Amino acid sequence: MLGDNRAVPILKEWVSVGKPVDTRTAAIYSLARLKKDDKEITEIIAGFTNEPRFSIRLAAINALGWRGDASAIPALEAMLKKDDLSIEMVPMIKRNVARLRGGGGTKGGSHATSEEASTGSGKSDGDRLERLERLVNEMNERLKAIESKLGAK
Repeated sequence: MLGDNRAVPILKEWVSVGKPVDTRTAAIYSLARLKKDDKEITEIIAGFTNEPRFSIRLAAINALGWRGDASAIPALEAMLKKDDLSIEMVPMIKRNVARLRGGGGTKGGSHATSEEASTGSGKSDGDRLERLERLVNEMNERLKAIESKLGAK
């Protein structure tokens, strides 16, 4: 939080597998704020987009967007091709890609929390209802795809 780059080696240690998940998540977010011109840090964070734990992947997605390094775009776009994403991850990934391309999303230090992102706070009731309808439709489509893969009727 203090922006002291001397914390980078410690944070690199604490993002590793085997450390508590909450600590890893906090370390990912902290790394994103340091040495923003260091491509190695961006690569480390991008590596967590393949993590099986939802909270780690979520932290990586947001951290890459906040970091502002456009070299993270391919990693985020690769995530969009996966079929194991939660419903809320897809728009979150797209928002962070847009942020990295300079075409939208939240800038600088004003980061939406995952709760704000999921509830759409700050939007009108009509916008929220429309978003919920899209999410329900997307869930239905995913459920149909899963059922067809399983051979369910």
